[in-house]
Parts: sequence; structure tokens; C-alpha cells
Amino acid sequence: MASGAVAPQPAPDRARWARLLSTLTLGAITVAGAAAFLYPFVLADAPQAGVAGARADDAPLVFAVVLSLALVLFVVELTRNGMNAKTVSMLAVVTVAAAALRIPTLPFGATAFFVLVIIAGYVFGARLGFLVGAGALFVSAFAVGGFGPWLPFQLFAAGWTGMTAGWLGSALQKPLRGHRHLEIAAVALFAGLWGFLFGAIVNLWFWPFLALGESISWQPGMGLGEALRHYWSFYLLTSAGWDAWRAVMNVVLVLLIGRATIDMLARYRDRFQIRFE
Repeated sequence: MASGAVAPQPAPDRARWARLLSTLTLGAITVAGAAAFLYPFVLADAPQAGVAGARADDAPLVFAVVLSLALVLFVVELTRNGMNAKTVSMLAVVTVAAAALRIPTLPFGATAFFVLVIIAGYVFGARLGFLVGAGALFVSAFAVGGFGPWLPFQLFAAGWTGMTAGWLGSALQKPLRGHRHLEIAAVALFAGLWGFLFGAIVNLWFWPFLALGESISWQPGMGLGEALRHYWSFYLLTSAGWDAWRAVMNVVLVLLIGRATIDMLARYRDRFQIRFE
């Protein structure tokens, strides 16, 4: 293949099956992640092991599942789109750049990590958004010492951040074409929402195993409404303040650099004819 040439696209029947397989794989990842977070809530007895001992037994299995399914999704996407070496290199650069943005911390522990994950998902679509989010968090774990039973759950949450940003892009990019300020405001609002959602989701990996008081802990047999009330109290007391700062910084960073970053990634997307939807 000549330099700069676009890889040939798969035949229509093969493309349809590859798209279906890609969609099913992304769905399997989401179901597996939801099951990993929620299964302690169906146990008859959850040991009060604290954060240090929570999920120590099953975290390696969850880690293997998320990495395996993410690898399958990546391979299917390569096959489905016929990407060439330049395309893969560009995607690797985006992932590494997002990972690097997690290292320098802003006040109160905020980072620019989520901004690039969200913008990459918004431009390239849900499947690549998941891969960039999960991949960047995994790579950054080597630099920030982030290996532990919490890591696979962070991988799911970071991947979902990019995935849902892809859904946002599918919904908004065409209707808001020509309305640049409105588009970036919508992305900023979305980034602010995920500032809260990421913390609220990740906390679930250990919350059922904590004994912090009757009003903020979970107990086996607790109804859904009562569990939500207890978790809301727990979240307000432990995480809401930190997450609020992350949400504010996400909004500020998107407003400052979001427009230029979206335009830059969109040019690369169009140049290499990357289609992940």
C-alpha cells in the first residue's frame, strides 16, 4: 500500500458482521463492568473488610476480563475499519497523551485526563472512546503507582466516560454543525457531569465492604431505595467535595482548550477516514 493511501474497506456483508461483533463486544464489556460493580449487593453477607481488603479476591479476575474484552474490541475495530499503520499510531498518541495528562495534578487532585478522553470519544465515537479511556488510565497507572484492587473498576469507569462521550458526539456533531459555541458548551456540561459520575461510580467497588455507621453503610437485604439514600449520604460526606472540584476543572478546561482540540482531532479523523460508528 502506498504511503498515505487509505486501507481498503471490508466487503458489505463482512462489514455488517464486524460492526455487529464490535457492538456486541462493547455491550459485553458494559455488562461485565456493571456485574463487577454490583454483584456484592446480591450477596447474603458482605464481609466488612474495609478499603484495604475489599475485592482483593476477585479484582484480578475483573482485571483479566476488562483487559481481554478491550483487546477483542480493539482487534475487531482494526478488522472492521482496515486501519493502516498511521491510523494506529495516531490513536496510540492520543491514548498516551491522555495518560500523560493524569500525571500533573491540579489543586485538590484534579487533572486534565478526563478532558482529552471525553474529546477523543466525542470525535472518534463510542468504541474508540472506551479504548482511549481505559487504555490511558491503564498506561498512567505505571506512572502514578495506581495498581491495586481498584484499578479494574477505574478502567471500566474511564472507558465508560469515553464511550458515553462518543454517544454525545453521535447525537450532537451534525445538529450543532455551525453552532460552535453551543457545541463546546454542551461538551463542557457533559465533562462537568462526569466529574461527579466518575467518583460516584468508582466508589461502588468498596462501599459495600465498609462499616462506617448505620446511616451511610450498606447492609445485606437492604432495599434499593434505602441503599440509594445511604449511598447518597456516604457520597456527600466522603467524595462530593473532591468531585465538585474535578467537575469545575473539567468545565474550565473544555471551555479553554476544547474547541481547538476537537478541531485538531477531527482533522486527523477526516484525513485518515477513521469511522468508529
